[in-house]
Amino acid sequence: MDDLSGVPRPTEIEVIEAKEAWSEYRLADGTVLRVKPIMIAVTRVDGAETADGEPVYNMKSTLVTDVRGTKTPPNLGQNAG
Repeated sequence: MDDLSGVPRPTEIEVIEAKEAWSEYRLADGTVLRVKPIMIAVTRVDGAETADGEPVYNMKSTLVTDVRGTKTPPNLGQNAG
C-alpha cells in the first residue's frame, strides 16, 4: 500500500446558509435561459493554501436549468427542400 501521509486530507465544511439565486439570460428570439448552481458539498484541503495564503476549498455542485419563453420556431425541425 502506498504511503499517503504527506497527502493533504479534505475536511467537509457544513454549509449553514445559502442564497441560490437564478442567473437569467434573454436571447434574441425572446427565450429566457435560467441557471442556478446548487452546492452539494464543500471541503477544505487541510494544510494547503493558495499563493495568497488563503485556504483551499473544493466544491461539489450541480447546475439546475430552466428554459422559458418562445416555442420552437416553425422552421426548426423541418427537412430542407
